Amino acid sequence: MSRSSLMTALALLLATTTASAAKTPARVVVHEGDSLQAAIDAASAGTTIVVEPGIYHGDGATRAITITKDGIHLVGAARANQPVVLQQTGTQTHGIWVSPADSTDPADPELPPCGMLNEQLRGFTMTGFTVQGFPGFGVYLSCAEDFHIRDNVASGNLTYAIFPVRSSQGELAHNQVSGTKNDACLYVGQDESIKVHDNVATDCIIGFEIENSHHVRFVANRSMNNTAGMLIDIVGNREVNTISDNLVAHNTFENNNRANTASPDEDTSQIVPGIGVILEGADATRIEHNRFVGNGFTGMALLSPCVVDPPFCSPPIDFDPNPDQNRVVKNTFEGNASDVFYSPGGGQGNCFAGNRPAALNALGGPLPVCR
Repeated sequence: MSRSSLMTALALLLATTTASAAKTPARVVVHEGDSLQAAIDAASAGTTIVVEPGIYHGDGATRAITITKDGIHLVGAARANQPVVLQQTGTQTHGIWVSPADSTDPADPELPPCGMLNEQLRGFTMTGFTVQGFPGFGVYLSCAEDFHIRDNVASGNLTYAIFPVRSSQGELAHNQVSGTKNDACLYVGQDESIKVHDNVATDCIIGFEIENSHHVRFVANRSMNNTAGMLIDIVGNREVNTISDNLVAHNTFENNNRANTASPDEDTSQIVPGIGVILEGADATRIEHNRFVGNGFTGMALLSPCVVDPPFCSPPIDFDPNPDQNRVVKNTFEGNASDVFYSPGGGQGNCFAGNRPAALNALGGPLPVCR
């Protein structure tokens, strides 16, 4: 080989090696006492940030941790009796906040600017964390695409524990959420194509919620000892004003009889304790193969919000309040004060079939049968 050929080959080898190294995802380890926010700020897309056991408080005054870039992977390296804890301190209202940069301080967190501008933050993952004690959101995501929140604990966050809004193609799995005072522990709002499975919600106003969302697959979760086990609902004045085509299957809603602790000025203060699932104004929901056990008012309620709260539907409204084309099939009802409370208002096409017991104890009206 000539000298020029050798130099060319070496140059090609060096370029290939450099390119390969550049493609290798970075890995950063954060130890107790280090700044987690500093590690996030220094990270490039695709970086895995491994956080060692300990108690962390974050550096922000309002948000403990803020993430506004793609592809950040937070991994809490929790071990037996050694959790990775993000704990509220000082004036912090929110724990982990994930959004495009334009949506870190929205006037209304349910109306993030990114949702109107179609901006997306992609590829966020979080696992192994305990997030606790924040008066607002434990974990908040807006306009997140392809996200995964797995194997975390969110406790004592007083408004919401985990809250993805205007997000899509995500997964919420194997999380334990508890201890909200005013609203839902695990919330899916104005979202598209979210998988929610194998989570446990306890001691919340609402264990789980699907609001103004589509193609949510809510499977194999457990909701126990909440005021209401789950809410599937439509509300007005949102960027998305419909809810349909969601699946709620193979879940357990048990003993949701907790006293309502919501502040009187919160809409959730109107929720009557003792309900497994409230379906309020949603369309084309499949509720199947679930267990409704020991709920002190009713296993499930299928309602129009205009019936239970007429001022909610005072015109003008920008949504259809009638629950239509919902199917409640092959569920088991055990030990509830009543099995179903049925008051759909103008809703059409709702039906029940194959549930146990065969003759459900229904309040509010006869239950239409699926044909």
